[in-house]
Amino acid sequence: MGRHQSSAGRRPLTTTERALLDALLDHEFDGVAELRAQARLATASTGCECGCVTIDLHVPDDVPVSSAGTAPVEGTVVDASGAPIGGVLLFVEQGRLSGLEVHALDEPLRFPVPLRAP
Repeated sequence: MGRHQSSAGRRPLTTTERALLDALLDHEFDGVAELRAQARLATASTGCECGCVTIDLHVPDDVPVSSAGTAPVEGTVVDASGAPIGGVLLFVEQGRLSGLEVHALDEPLRFPVPLRAP
């Protein structure tokens, strides 16, 4: 994921992407403080060419590295009635935010997505 792409394809996170990332990091686990610091400076690029809601995340090299594992947080995407329709995963590589994946259980999802994080 994100770490090796040139800065030319990077952009600021959208308001929705930022809110989703913040919601996922609004839980306590080992290494979350460093990930929150990284999230404040993160940029995004297209993570998948299939049209799904997946982005690569990029953080500056000089921010603190986290002790969090590969996918330390996941959430459930719900429809208007609260029924699960997908999921979201936050990826970390070598202690740095690297990707945000939103996947569907059935029909393709698009941002914004309602989220219920653990």
